[in-house]
Amino acid sequence: MRVSNKNCRRFVEKCKPFKGSNLFGEYSREGVYVVYSYGYHFPIYAFLNGSWYGNSQKYSVSTSKHQSQARPFNNLNYLKLDDIQRLIRG
Repeated sequence: MRVSNKNCRRFVEKCKPFKGSNLFGEYSREGVYVVYSYGYHFPIYAFLNGSWYGNSQKYSVSTSKHQSQARPFNNLNYLKLDDIQRLIRG
């Protein structure tokens, strides 16, 4: 579903796929719900086994804004980019 970035959090909270402006959420082949900023190279949030994981690394001002707009309200476990990518791949 196409949504504005400012309204994406409700989709993220419910782990529903969405497409925003250079921001999107979908399920990986491994069944992990992932929110990406500007493509598959930069996941910003992942939901796996009842827990949320956030990417602790910064990329750009616009990606930082995406992180703010999509941040789930639940507690986050922050990981470095390589670690969150490994988590997504299983």
